Amino acid sequence: MKKIEKKLVLVSCIVVNDKKEILLLYRRDHKHYETPGGKLQLQEKLEEAAEREFQEELGKNVKIESLKLFSKVEFIIPDGRKAIAYKFITKIISGKLEIREPAIFSKFKWFPIQNLEKYPISPDLKIILPKLKESIK
Repeated sequence: MKKIEKKLVLVSCIVVNDKKEILLLYRRDHKHYETPGGKLQLQEKLEEAAEREFQEELGKNVKIESLKLFSKVEFIIPDGRKAIAYKFITKIISGKLEIREPAIFSKFKWFPIQNLEKYPISPDLKIILPKLKESIK
């Protein structure tokens, strides 16, 4: 009998601005910066989940552009579980950012994409960084 390996399915938003910077959240328990996002819920579409997670973490009043699938990446999260993340690229249209989950995230910050490897970033972001740098020049 073949064993089916379980993977955590995640969705997140790669939020960029006109200065070629990416918006990241600092996650307290993993001690790294990551894109806003989280777990896909049952019966939820990928894009809906990514937008929901963004608003849960950074503000219900923040409006973002339509999401475009940027990358699908498989990786190991810091606690050892296998995961697959669907990364959507977008921009902020309006609204004021705020940390809505302070027990998980201590701050948010804009980082220059071309220098991102200098910072502690999530494993999935490390994997897609070359593609991100190439597409945001």
